[in-house]
Amino acid sequence: MLIILFAVLAAALNVLGFDISCNSNMAVYWGQNSGASGSLPYQKPLGAYCDDDNVDIILLSFLYILKGKGGYPVLNFANICDYTKNASVPVFPGTELMHCSDMGVDIKRCQERGKIILLSIGGATAQLNSDADTFSQQVWDLFMEGSSDFRPFDDAVIDGIDLDFEQHSQMDIIKFANNMNQLFKTGTRKYYLTAAPQCPYPDANLGDLLAQSHVDMAFIQFYNSGWCDNSKFGLPHWPQSMNYYMWQDAWTNRSFANPDIRLFVGSTAGSGAGNPSSYVSPDFFANELQSLQKDYPDSFGGAMTWDMSWAYGSTPNYAASAKQAMMAGSKCKGSAY
Repeated sequence: MLIILFAVLAAALNVLGFDISCNSNMAVYWGQNSGASGSLPYQKPLGAYCDDDNVDIILLSFLYILKGKGGYPVLNFANICDYTKNASVPVFPGTELMHCSDMGVDIKRCQERGKIILLSIGGATAQLNSDADTFSQQVWDLFMEGSSDFRPFDDAVIDGIDLDFEQHSQMDIIKFANNMNQLFKTGTRKYYLTAAPQCPYPDANLGDLLAQSHVDMAFIQFYNSGWCDNSKFGLPHWPQSMNYYMWQDAWTNRSFANPDIRLFVGSTAGSGAGNPSSYVSPDFFANELQSLQKDYPDSFGGAMTWDMSWAYGSTPNYAASAKQAMMAGSKCKGSAY
């Protein structure tokens, strides 16, 4: 009887997955297949990563046009679901909004394995061209608990929204975020709003959002920014150093609208996934994460990496290396730090 009970408990623990109160969560962007530009194998369908317990958060990238044909947004998931490269991918009538049914099945499977699935809005080539009221309601209706005849993932319901705005937005991003947080309260499950700021603090495009709207997690891009990249970790503070300490100071001084926001250290998972000078090896990143996790246990939420194709094309697996490094010092709310 004890053996059976232990087996049941072990199985349950295996699918607990994401817990925002823990400081060892691993987030990975999936969807853009960027490793293909580095001659790596193409990214696999989303479902291929569901059983990997090293990943807690998967960010679907991207919804990159807020208002396209027919007034509906436009998605792009590279080799997995992209009607511009694969004529067999269905598009809802009068729009450029793709119907990615297989992804809907995979989303539910990953959620059953304890992961949360967030839809990332933005990216480097985004067209941030809608109004906050219309777009927030569309996002709720198309991807969450709202109702629409045009549901890209069918009856699958994502766990929240990530804002990766790397340019000035024509949309009032603060109003959009506040609208989403209000819609979340009408739902029957927990939803998350996250952001992916650049490492210079405050971020030029998302700084006001973080200061004025409730954001649950910040996936800070410590890459492609030069002076504050991961490669500068360990150097004396200011002016040339990896600057998590600046974000920590803002957290300590309650400069964020959500005083309990979790800060994630973002990295590229390969030398070709961004500016090569920003890249750090898996061992370097692991040591960096362990140090920050130990020094800032209350604000530190985990690691983020761009992207899945590079992480899984690396040896060792970049995401797995980071996750295992953090697990050695993992603490969750309620446990002693």
